[in-house]
Amino acid sequence: MKLDNIEITHCQLINSTRTARIYRSNAYAIKCLAQDYNIPPHNSEFELSILHKIGNKSQHILPLLESKSTVTDLLLLFPFEEMNLHEFMQSQYRKDRKKNNPYYNLLNPIAQNAATSPVETYTNHLDVSQYSLSFFWQLVEGVAFLHDNKVIHRDIKPQNIMLTNKKTTTPPQLYIIDFGISYDMENKSQTKAEPMDNKVTDISTGIYKAPEVLFGVKCYDGGVDVWSLLIIVSQWFQKETDRIGHVPAMIDDGSDDMNSDGSDFRLICSIFEKFGVPSIQKWTTVAQHGSVDAFVGMFGADGDGNYILDQPKNVQIRTIERNMPRLNEIIDVKVKQKFIDCFLGMVSFSPNERWSCHRILQELKRP
Repeated sequence: MKLDNIEITHCQLINSTRTARIYRSNAYAIKCLAQDYNIPPHNSEFELSILHKIGNKSQHILPLLESKSTVTDLLLLFPFEEMNLHEFMQSQYRKDRKKNNPYYNLLNPIAQNAATSPVETYTNHLDVSQYSLSFFWQLVEGVAFLHDNKVIHRDIKPQNIMLTNKKTTTPPQLYIIDFGISYDMENKSQTKAEPMDNKVTDISTGIYKAPEVLFGVKCYDGGVDVWSLLIIVSQWFQKETDRIGHVPAMIDDGSDDMNSDGSDFRLICSIFEKFGVPSIQKWTTVAQHGSVDAFVGMFGADGDGNYILDQPKNVQIRTIERNMPRLNEIIDVKVKQKFIDCFLGMVSFSPNERWSCHRILQELKRP
């Protein structure tokens, strides 16, 4: 298939955002980027450069097949895949109608006054023993490849991960997509426009933002992608939601049907609620490079004594198990322990202590 043979006006529009339009033409996807509409950190020139650099060298990154520049647009041709990881995770939730307990209601005046209609919940039926290890391994390998090539993706989320549409592949093969805001540390044009110690912090999406970015650290590295992976994996191990189409994670930014964008402050509070507040003395990244006054002003300099990595190991493990309740459903005890060890390595608020992708792979390969 050649882009010269495709008429965009005859293609099916799949998605449209401020910076891009995605079309389908049979077995191909076409990403259309406006040449004169680069909103930092979006940049079509940098995106194309990264895609050429990556090529088809990783089986977990959707390869660019061809590109074409017109007077107004940059067209990128990719293989078309039907479903992304977010849609797949949504499909694993099933309605579970729970009725009020009449005996409880008799003893509870508040419940007696509540609506008598049943409460609908949606239960996560993802087979974690079948999918979680394969999915995790594939994503870590894909991100490790990017980091080896000095590329920070900066927007790892389920919507940017496609599943193969080959029915014979079980579990499905995963592909990372969308390098629209990615950062290439070897691209001199990009590092000149966005110095490595002064990067844009308007990166990532919603709950997938790393703690250091939320406090204005501009010299971040690939650790922001590792944090995003941690949040994605936490979604596989949640039990239920009360909102159709919602895929919960272990943290929450307050987003809902009325406020889809959520709040960074709500996200910060959620992270601290689940994993404790570190002292500024130990969170040197924020102390030296971030909004230290904002952190100390809101949460104090001494922390709350509950920061997960300051706790005994058994408390750390219980914290992970509490925030990922379906971990106990993994049949293989060794696999469950590997997940716990990796999560404890990934959950550090300090990027220099957060495990790299290669350290995670080392743990996964351990007998």
